[in-house]
Amino acid sequence: MDGVVWDLDRPLEKSCSLQLLKFEDEEAQQVFWHSSAHILGEAVERVYGSCLCYGPPIESGFFYDFYTDQFRVAEGDFKVRVLLRQSWTRC
Repeated sequence: MDGVVWDLDRPLEKSCSLQLLKFEDEEAQQVFWHSSAHILGEAVERVYGSCLCYGPPIESGFFYDFYTDQFRVAEGDFKVRVLLRQSWTRC
C-alpha cells in the first residue's frame, strides 16, 4: 500500500495505490513465509500443546523452535502437516 508491504489481514485505512506482488518478488516471499510461520506455530500449539520459542522467516523459508515436555515430534508424525493444510485452505 503506497509502497509499503501490506498483508491481506490488515484493512486499508485510506485511499491508496496498490501493487500486487508475485511470489518471485523477494518482498512477497518474506510476507508469505512470515504468514506460513504463524500457521505452523498455531498448528504446533493446537496439536502438541507446545510453547513457541522462536520462529522467524529466514532467507529461504521459515522455521519454528518450540518446547514440549510431553514428547518429541518424529519425522513420521504428520498431524502438523494435516492441520497446516486445513489452516491454509481456510485462508
